[in-house]
Amino acid sequence: MLVPALFFNVFPFQNRIFSIRAYAKRSYRLPTFNDLYYTDMGNALLTPESALQYNVGFVVEKDWYKGFLRHFRWQTDGYYNSVHDKIVAYPKGQQFRWTMLNLGKVHIKGIDVETELAVAPVQDLVISGRLQYTYQDARDVTDPADTYYRDQIPYIPWHSGSAILGLNYRQWDMNYSFIYAGERYNQQVNIAYNYMPAWYTSDMSLSRRFSLKGMEIKTTLEVNNLLDPHDDVILNYPMPGRNFAISLNFEL
Repeated sequence: MLVPALFFNVFPFQNRIFSIRAYAKRSYRLPTFNDLYYTDMGNALLTPESALQYNVGFVVEKDWYKGFLRHFRWQTDGYYNSVHDKIVAYPKGQQFRWTMLNLGKVHIKGIDVETELAVAPVQDLVISGRLQYTYQDARDVTDPADTYYRDQIPYIPWHSGSAILGLNYRQWDMNYSFIYAGERYNQQVNIAYNYMPAWYTSDMSLSRRFSLKGMEIKTTLEVNNLLDPHDDVILNYPMPGRNFAISLNFEL
């Protein structure tokens, strides 16, 4: 199959801080071996997925090598995809086991916004942050006779995002991450019975690097699901509660 693509990227100003980009392409995806045959999940009747994808966006990015401000980046992309035989992993049937399915035709439109910032308020201390937000409208438009025609496809939230904060001071690193997924539906029909509320989770880690007899050693303490919510990520399957991990890495 022919899969043509056209990419466009231009820097309208001499300093190259600001760029505009766009693309239009046709993509084709064959089911993987696991998609087809993985135990209890595979579906040997899957057909290949094809899509027409359109994207336009811009990037603002600049680095500084001294002073308070060290890095800034802002990226925004708007996109539209028309997908035929979309391959999805979908929990259904007995005990909501994951099953690979084709959705006949799906129209997806959305916007991605991402920003990064790094500052150095004092010597040897760098504070960095990253925010990401996605809006995605993904509708099943296979057959107007279906009760779920033009409904949002299962488990795709309209709003999602993440936030990451990092501190680096000499051999010490501390990171905090927050992940959010908004409201969505667990079945193809978007009715109140199938509605699922938003979920979120927070993770934190602290690590220390040091050298010992020619070895580089890094020890890390992690706290996952810091605030300990028990929201359902998949229907009837809540996320794990707060948990801890310690790791020790050696480089010779």
